Amino acid sequence: MRLLSRIELASLSQPQKAQLGAYASRWARLRLSTDRVDRAAAEDGVQKLYRAAGLKPPTRIVWSEGPVAAAHAWARKRDQAGENVRALVIDMIRRKSEVATDRAIGLNVRMAIAAEPDLARAAPFCASIDEAVIRDCERARPVLRSRIANLFRFSGRRLGLGFGQSSIGFHSASWLGVLQYLGEVCGLSHHTSALQGLFQVAQNANWMIPHEETCWLTERPTLLRVDISGRLHAAKGPALSYGDGWSAFAWKGVLVPSWLIEQPEFITVRSIAAAHDPQIRRCMIDILTPQRFIAEGGAYRVSQDEAGILWRQRWRWEAWAAVEVINGTPEPDGTYKHYFLQVPATMRSPREAVAWTYGLPEHRYRPVVRT
Repeated sequence: MRLLSRIELASLSQPQKAQLGAYASRWARLRLSTDRVDRAAAEDGVQKLYRAAGLKPPTRIVWSEGPVAAAHAWARKRDQAGENVRALVIDMIRRKSEVATDRAIGLNVRMAIAAEPDLARAAPFCASIDEAVIRDCERARPVLRSRIANLFRFSGRRLGLGFGQSSIGFHSASWLGVLQYLGEVCGLSHHTSALQGLFQVAQNANWMIPHEETCWLTERPTLLRVDISGRLHAAKGPALSYGDGWSAFAWKGVLVPSWLIEQPEFITVRSIAAAHDPQIRRCMIDILTPQRFIAEGGAYRVSQDEAGILWRQRWRWEAWAAVEVINGTPEPDGTYKHYFLQVPATMRSPREAVAWTYGLPEHRYRPVVRT
């Protein structure tokens, strides 16, 4: 009787463990890379990928400088490109490889891979890139004449899929690094052989829109900025730009209107109150700084005790709060610096708020008295 599941790799050897970090670093660098891609290598990978999915290679491979330009080109020509085949060349091959490797590895191997976050998980900025790109690319539509013709010519076909369902951004495909590691280092090459073309494309292109006759590929970003926490962020200028002229602005992982970054002088207490999105409002306060927001009348004093001063502001559906504390160490000129720490709006006292910043309940907070 043939077993449905057989563990081939119960644990990693020391040499295999040593390679985990190298693969994690490689894929982390790829996600952040702004270098020009190797187009010939990517196109060769597309040929291999289609054949692995049982398809004829596309007759045309079209390059764009960025995903928005690619989306508009795709929207104009997709009625001549055949069916979208992402489900075959990406999703089906991925599922088969994951099922095969899942059956072959043990719990210790899974835990070791999970301990390398750069390999097992995409960084936070990857989700922000997807959000920004797909938001604008979903607006790409064929000209009206083509849309009307398609209603009659392609009834029942998958031409109605939006950009998000038709494409893939390789920066977010963290599973590729894991499967490449298992295949190349752990002896599971047979289980991942169908992915060789996809590995090649992912390392030499940024976005892909695969159809039967035409495959669209894009260059990497020309600019990509993140903060120390791996979030899409830039205090000046765009956080993300492509060679097609499209860019996105972000503050600590939140996509924001460009004027918040380029014209911060227009951020006022009134414009903050007029913002509809709570995330954008909090970014506006952060850019203005809580100190200025409070000084300009944006918040009212709730209470004061030995820990500091608690400030709060309420809008219709949300509230904001910060605790003002004084540094116990004097500056060189003898003054004491004030800090404003944002805290949950449910805080009832400065002491409770300061305790929260240390991860403690109020009754366990014991401040050190400096002399």
